[in-house]
Amino acid sequence: MELSHKGELEVAKTLKKLCKGQDWSHVDAVICPSYPALGYIAEELKKEDKIDIGAQHVHWEESGASTGSVSIAQVAPFVQWCIVGHSEQRKLTGMREELVGQTVANLLKNGINPIVCIGETKEQKEADQTIEVVSNQMRELLRSVNRTMLPKLSVAYEPIWAISSNNPEEPPDPTETAGIMLLLRKLASNEYGNEAAERMKVLYGGSVKANNVDLYVREPGVDGVLVGSASLHPRDFVEIINKVKEANS
Repeated sequence: MELSHKGELEVAKTLKKLCKGQDWSHVDAVICPSYPALGYIAEELKKEDKIDIGAQHVHWEESGASTGSVSIAQVAPFVQWCIVGHSEQRKLTGMREELVGQTVANLLKNGINPIVCIGETKEQKEADQTIEVVSNQMRELLRSVNRTMLPKLSVAYEPIWAISSNNPEEPPDPTETAGIMLLLRKLASNEYGNEAAERMKVLYGGSVKANNVDLYVREPGVDGVLVGSASLHPRDFVEIINKVKEANS
């Protein structure tokens, strides 16, 4: 909701221009516009194979009487990806862990790659409950998938207290976040084996900016980032993508 419809289209057009000459052959770069802009931006970027389109949220039911909600079928013509369980949507919709899992299963069934957000609140962190909270979230998520689905699954560890809109006093320590992300992959490995777990993407999210992204993606086991407000600035976003590419080269 940061941009107007016109503003979203302008960002997409600028990003399209900045893509020229970029080598992102080994990077998945995804932008997630608002619902009203999905069709327009998908059309604008349909010949630009360096950037995929994602949705910010979908309803966990495939269809039904839910006025104001958007189904997977309604976004499927435009997207290859979809964010699931972002903390803001969890708060707005009361989305519980089993509903996150249901959404993930339905997205995969429809050929859309889920980006699942996992993370603890400030109160949970201060109560030393981070490992318990994220482990429970990850275990519930793993119940909704099988071994063959893991390569299409991206799990974003996004501490809720670290999101820029929550005005964190300072960004999380990269070593600590990498430790949590290693735990998420270990839980997947315990369930489906090392080979399958290594093919699952694990991302970091929370106040990611061009001037700090390399601190996070250079940690072992970190495949990429989920970008928030910095993605509204195309040049910063391109710089972030390039730094992720360098770290994974």
